[in-house]
Amino acid sequence: MSDHDEDNSLYEKPLEFMQSIANTGGYCDGQAIIPSADGDHYDCWCSCGEWRIEAPSTEEGLRAARIHTGSVPA
Repeated sequence: MSDHDEDNSLYEKPLEFMQSIANTGGYCDGQAIIPSADGDHYDCWCSCGEWRIEAPSTEEGLRAARIHTGSVPA
């Protein structure tokens, strides 16, 4: 028996993880905070398709994502 559960997303390869999020359709299963092409800000979005913002830093992007998902108060 394996030391980890094969269905656990923590053990998925990045492509598998992204494909599983892409197939959820409307749920807040994954958020992304990545540098913009021009390097001036961070583009942030959620797999639900209802949330997309620009943030000045990764910290602000993560804070906004947590507020969006309800894991921290606004």
